[in-house]
Amino acid sequence: MKRRDLKNQAKAALKDNFGSKMLLFIIPIILGIFSRGNQVHTVLTDNNINFSADAGGASVSHLALLIAGPIIAVTVLITIAISLFIIVITTGAIFNYIKIFRGERSNPQFKNIFAPFSDGSLWKIVLLNVVIGLVMIVLILIPIIGWAFAVYLGLGWSQSTYVLFDQLEEGRYAGVKQVLRESSAKMKGLRGNYFIYKLSFFWWYILNGISGGLAGFWTMPYFNMADIAYYENIENL
Repeated sequence: MKRRDLKNQAKAALKDNFGSKMLLFIIPIILGIFSRGNQVHTVLTDNNINFSADAGGASVSHLALLIAGPIIAVTVLITIAISLFIIVITTGAIFNYIKIFRGERSNPQFKNIFAPFSDGSLWKIVLLNVVIGLVMIVLILIPIIGWAFAVYLGLGWSQSTYVLFDQLEEGRYAGVKQVLRESSAKMKGLRGNYFIYKLSFFWWYILNGISGGLAGFWTMPYFNMADIAYYENIENL
């Protein structure tokens, strides 16, 4: 199946009740817009900072370190918690998109994205993403060979969220290892194909960037539905 056909399937799945379908991703969309605006503000602010300190001011007191340590630790924990929350509700939205693509749900409701908190899939989603994240962090710390292996594994594990959904729906979930193994098996011989497929959205990425994330109201639903179309048609690629 051609990439154009996959994209047309995605557009067709989004056509009716687009507003309701877009709302499933409204939180990550708004956070994306906010983070881009915050980055611009940071750059502008940093360019106007004049840092100077004398010998006495350059040293940080032991008391300040004792105060700053716990604050930094709490900030890190809150950041991790928020990140995991966003991952879970985004995955909840993706699970709904799979049902929409398959014709099992036509008019989703915003509350559907919180289903993982009540249907037992919460920790399975968290564990999958934590394992993938930790593996990628370790590999990125290893120059060249680690980077190459990270790309290879990342492409192989690209279908893990959809595989997790199917395993949960079919009652055959047996842990993160099996999810990753099945995703890799589905992507056997398709890693290069998937990489080129993702590159085919290049101008959409550019539009999303220059619009400060505002294009995300369309691109985020579109990208995710197109990725599901890819997963659903793997056997025909």
